[in-house]
Amino acid sequence: MATGYSAMVGGHALMLKMIYPGRVIILLCLFGVTWYLLQSTSSVTPVDIKKPLSEFPHQIGNYRLNDSFQSSAGVLELLGVDDYIQYDYVSDKGDHINLYVGYYRAVGIEGGYHSPKNCIPGGGWGINETQKVQLAQDLEGNNHLKVAQMLIRKGSEYQVVLYWFQNRGRIIASEYWEKIYQVWDALFMGRRDGSFVRIIAYVPDGDIEKTEKRVRVFATSALKELENHLPGAVL
Repeated sequence: MATGYSAMVGGHALMLKMIYPGRVIILLCLFGVTWYLLQSTSSVTPVDIKKPLSEFPHQIGNYRLNDSFQSSAGVLELLGVDDYIQYDYVSDKGDHINLYVGYYRAVGIEGGYHSPKNCIPGGGWGINETQKVQLAQDLEGNNHLKVAQMLIRKGSEYQVVLYWFQNRGRIIASEYWEKIYQVWDALFMGRRDGSFVRIIAYVPDGDIEKTEKRVRVFATSALKELENHLPGAVL
């Protein structure tokens, strides 16, 4: 049995040695092409937001605004964001949901996104699980749209995180596809405006499934409202 296991491990190791170099080369080529195209499309015209995020509703479903947070000048300079909100909502039952929306007039030129996969881990919190989840909201033809979901953990505490990129009429759950569409739209639409949306909710009493459901309901309502603020596929 040990011999068979050793052979299997050895076989996997050999396969990895054969596959990984090829993947690395492909990734390097893709990054190189992306970098070149981004540089060659840096002359796009920045697009102003349709409606200031400061006018985003203070009531989303059965959640009402409880508090708002302002980032320091240093953080705003680092993000390069043109408009943003970070609101804390609370339901009639006392459940909290934190919403962050950051808008960029020209992503990669005047500012850029920071992936939650890189930003959230810290302070004892780590990513426990990631997946794509489906929402019912139909946005500019995005039927059965999907967003990214993370379950983060610190000891016995959990939080559910939803996030997506809402760019030029698209809802994008992947950082990689966001880069691809960024280049494509810069070339064929002359635009690189976009927004990053993140929702976080603490999991009370360890009931992860219930928290996931209420966060998705909130996200669906928030998406509908964001259509009034963010530029769509057609200006």
